[in-house]
Amino acid sequence: MTGSDQLTSSSASLFRRALRNMACRIALASLILSALGYYYSYTRYQAEALANLGKYIEARSQLESNLFLQAETNTKLLRNEFVRRYALMQSYDPSPEFHRLIKQDRDGMWRVRPELDDFEYKATVAILPRVQLTDDFMRQTLLAYELAGQFGQANRNRYYDTYVDLNVSDGNIMFLPDLNYGRNGSVADFAVDLDVELDETPARNPDRKTFWSGIYFDKQAMEWMVSVVTPIDYMGRYIGGSGQDVLLDQLIQRTNSVSIAGTYNFIVTRAGSLIAHADRMTQIHQARGEYDLRTANDPSLRDLYYAALKATTTQPFVESADGRSWLGVSNISGANWMFVVVYPKRLLQEKAAIAASMVLLLGLVALLVELGLLAWVLKVDVARPLARLKTAIQSLAHGNTTDQLDVHRDDELGELARSFDAMAHKVANHRQQLEDQVTERTAELAQSNQELQGANRQLTHLNDEKNELLAIAAHDLKNPVASIGGMAGLVAGKLGEWPAERVKGRLLGIQKLAERLQQIVGNLLDIHALESGQFRIEVDPVEIDPLMAELLQSWDARLQDKSQTVAWLPCGMSVLADRQALWQILDNLLSNASKYSPAQSSITVTAVPRGDCVEIRVSDQGPGIALHEMDKLFLKFSRLSAVPTGGEHATGLGLSIVKRLAEGMQGTVHCQSQLGHGATFSVALPLSSQG
Repeated sequence: MTGSDQLTSSSASLFRRALRNMACRIALASLILSALGYYYSYTRYQAEALANLGKYIEARSQLESNLFLQAETNTKLLRNEFVRRYALMQSYDPSPEFHRLIKQDRDGMWRVRPELDDFEYKATVAILPRVQLTDDFMRQTLLAYELAGQFGQANRNRYYDTYVDLNVSDGNIMFLPDLNYGRNGSVADFAVDLDVELDETPARNPDRKTFWSGIYFDKQAMEWMVSVVTPIDYMGRYIGGSGQDVLLDQLIQRTNSVSIAGTYNFIVTRAGSLIAHADRMTQIHQARGEYDLRTANDPSLRDLYYAALKATTTQPFVESADGRSWLGVSNISGANWMFVVVYPKRLLQEKAAIAASMVLLLGLVALLVELGLLAWVLKVDVARPLARLKTAIQSLAHGNTTDQLDVHRDDELGELARSFDAMAHKVANHRQQLEDQVTERTAELAQSNQELQGANRQLTHLNDEKNELLAIAAHDLKNPVASIGGMAGLVAGKLGEWPAERVKGRLLGIQKLAERLQQIVGNLLDIHALESGQFRIEVDPVEIDPLMAELLQSWDARLQDKSQTVAWLPCGMSVLADRQALWQILDNLLSNASKYSPAQSSITVTAVPRGDCVEIRVSDQGPGIALHEMDKLFLKFSRLSAVPTGGEHATGLGLSIVKRLAEGMQGTVHCQSQLGHGATFSVALPLSSQG
């Protein structure tokens, strides 16, 4: 490339760099604004959504509660009217009217005579055969028959039935225009004491309060329903209960089908029984209305139930356990059920993302317009003056001068042009002087160059080793350093969201990466210390058995990670060695054996006498070493074809360190291996007489 081409390229590069830098800054500002826009939009949409959700659950609460509250009122009014009229009937002889209206059927049940049985407009009667027809019981039956018909007619548009139970299940008087309830059941059907009937009694209901049953399936009506009952007492004596059955089909249908777009509803009792859920109706029916979320194998819905219990009347919104949804919770009064709306947060995130995208799009359009204007200004006010300056530089390079510079400008480019013009004159004066000096210096440099060539050859060898060391250090240190940085950033960002166990797991991962870094740096420092003579070996008698016991204890956890075992039989011998150096030799050999051996394999370590030496052998069940790789086995930075079986790391320095340490203690190291049949590394050290 010529000087002219270089100058032209530099001018174009400056032009592009200025545009690129400005584009990057504007783009960064757009991204920041988009992020702020997203946060603002998400916050605003969340506030609006929760406000609307609050209005919705309040309206649904009122809608669903009205049916239950009115049913409670109805049963209380029926109870009060029964007690009032019953007090007036104490002197009334009920027998003629009772027997005119009611007779005993073949199955023993007392029912309304067939010719008088008009169940679509009047109540039906079912009295068990076991009942003694006292005057009090007949008065109660006649009064219940009259009141059930009157109240039932008044409430037939909203409620399935109206009934009075006498003495638990002795007598059942019911207005049910859809079914002749009294004639439709057998003696066995009516003789069963239902929980809802037993709950009327003082034993179970000492406070004599109106109560609601759980959801159940009525076999005669073939409908899912719930009952409200108010106990009836007269002068402190238990008579029975007034009740109404509320069909749940419309409530369930509204719950499962009428919801805010993108959300869904469910109804659950505070005791945990699921009443309505669009995806759980089959389970509810199979459980006969007793689908208890506290014991059912339904973890996702169970978590929503426990979260909903935390809501209060002043704070009806709670987050789901996984943080992905808002729960709007309102109380269905009367039944004391919870109406829950599940509002996924992704709905808010999608809306906020759309708003932020619009901000980003407008920012990009503005960016293009601004870059166009900036390009025009740079071309006129910067690029053209620089082009003239480049022409002057080219002329100066050929020994010529030019008068095309913008010396008349009063800005930085004008100052630069004037400085260059002055410099051009000085360059011309010094050119000749430089040529003379160059001739003189050339002769001096020729002599110095010969001297440097000899030194350069020596440095080349050192530089090659340095480059190899740096390459390995950069390669081996980069990944764990990056992983530590990534993990630390992730933990910092999720510290408030993750559970302690997950944070602990990430920190243990960082610890393992740090240990890996420590091993790599330790190997590099060890090889440097050995080569520079800084590693001092002090030979003393060292007992092999205690050293091996400590070493194997330090390897317990790492061996367990790969389900490996080490077979070692105490030998009772001592060697002349540096204890730390011997530890490092055996640690490196054990590390290689574990690293290249498969999981659930065994590593054998033995020590045997060989003349005046002790030979310590480490044998593994790894892939072995190819014959052509034996020569470079103990070389520094050697990487063989064998691959660690557990994804462990290898620096290529371990065996080189082993060889140097062994030789520093007047010992030897060698390897025996057959490809595919494992390897045995042997270290021979002088035998100590103390052994």
